[in-house]
Amino acid sequence: MSNALDGIRILEIASYVTGPFASMLLADLGAEVIKVEQPKQGDPFRGWGEKLYSGTFCSLNRNKKSVTLDLRRDEGRDIVLQLAARSDILIENFRPGTLEKRGVGYDAVRQLNPKIIYCSVSGFGQRGPYRDLPGYDTVGQAMSGLLSLCTDPEKPQGMGISFSDHLTGIYACYGILGALVNRMMTGEGQQVETSLLRASVSFVSENAVRYFETGVLPRRAERTKTAGVFAFVAQDSLPFVIHLSSPDKFWRGLLEVVGKPEWAEDPRFRDRKGRIENYDDLVRELEPIFRGRRREEWLSRLQEQDVPCAPLNTIEEVFQDPQVKSYGFPVEVEHPRLGKVRLVGSGIDLSRTPPKIRIPPPALGEHTEEVLGALGYDGAALSRLKEQGVV
Repeated sequence: MSNALDGIRILEIASYVTGPFASMLLADLGAEVIKVEQPKQGDPFRGWGEKLYSGTFCSLNRNKKSVTLDLRRDEGRDIVLQLAARSDILIENFRPGTLEKRGVGYDAVRQLNPKIIYCSVSGFGQRGPYRDLPGYDTVGQAMSGLLSLCTDPEKPQGMGISFSDHLTGIYACYGILGALVNRMMTGEGQQVETSLLRASVSFVSENAVRYFETGVLPRRAERTKTAGVFAFVAQDSLPFVIHLSSPDKFWRGLLEVVGKPEWAEDPRFRDRKGRIENYDDLVRELEPIFRGRRREEWLSRLQEQDVPCAPLNTIEEVFQDPQVKSYGFPVEVEHPRLGKVRLVGSGIDLSRTPPKIRIPPPALGEHTEEVLGALGYDGAALSRLKEQGVV
């Protein structure tokens, strides 16, 4: 095996972020992913750019094959069931009940393929009072409490990243891998479920458990104080961060850098408890000091004292960073028809079976003939399906 998941086939009936992200993580590990898309329009993210091949779509759909099928038609449903019968994993992120109405729910697929791992991703879950409500990323962030930890509720702002969507995709991938290992041991498949709300609530457990313990409602600023997190702007107007955490050596290193050894005995700052209680005073003292030199110089001095620090990078700056370049990021791949696209590589490495980008994100329906041909559909049958709007 050159890839960790060689021989595993995934049928993806999903769009936007959660399901496609989960299947892409598995595809990077070598799984074959067949992505089912609506004829003519495909995944809605395709339309966020030109040629139905937007950067947003490409970021979530490398290493996949695209097949167009209209699930509202009986023959489209039958083809999907044939594919499901030959797959190890099915990932879907429709509203609960949608695929059941179309005859492609878990029970229908399990009758054909008892070993299937059927992953259902939704806004709120397959049961409960919110089951049928529309769920999108910001809704998951807000309802889970995640957004309250990333913005100030008195002056709320949405986040510049689909945080809950991506988190939920990771949780879905985690559940699928657990079910896959269990199937190796028992020979039995099962249904995996997650949702924007469930995954996001699980993710904020650190703050939740601290609230259970203390009764103090956590806010964004709470963690910055307890963890010794600071953000400053240097003389050249460039931002950077410092994370002192709890080891006292980082505090002593900071005092050396800013030339304030007397603060080691200052009643406000001499211990961690005092620094938490007087966090705002400490920020006011440090801000004018850090305005006195350029960011690069401050970071160099802080690193010499082993103080955890970093530039607050823009996305442009990220990919100029030598450490990020050492990961091989960005990765450039070329589609034979649609040209070059730059992507970010996998977030993990494996010593024997490393993740790979084997094929570029697919054009809409690029692999329909290949995949349906393997099911026994010849040229005449494919032409008929096209004329009928099934593919």
